[in-house]
Amino acid sequence: MQGLWLLLALNGIAAPNPLPANCNTSLCWDVSPQICVTEQQNQSCQTRLQLHWYSQTALSTCLYMAEEKLHCWQQAEQGHWQNIVSWQNTELTLRDSDNRILLKTDLQVLSRKPAQRRLSSPWSIF
Repeated sequence: MQGLWLLLALNGIAAPNPLPANCNTSLCWDVSPQICVTEQQNQSCQTRLQLHWYSQTALSTCLYMAEEKLHCWQQAEQGHWQNIVSWQNTELTLRDSDNRILLKTDLQVLSRKPAQRRLSSPWSIF
């Protein structure tokens, strides 16, 4: 009977989640996608952006796109977020409660159609 209580007690205790194998620092994240391809140049990208972050210690953090706050976590060792967002070449950051940048990545937009090349010179002597 005591073994059953011990088993039930230990079942409620979660072991700390190990950092992913590709994470070699105390804090890392995985952001996808970081590059979006649009049909036309200067077009905004609208897609489902998702991220997972991991830390060896509990942190209170907030996710920002440029200067817009997207989501916050309180005293967490990991976080997950996904949403459909629209962007044009911007920066995604994870910041602490003092607004210091902990992690940063660039979100790029590429177009399938490059800028039109001018066929003639902008000047002429005739």
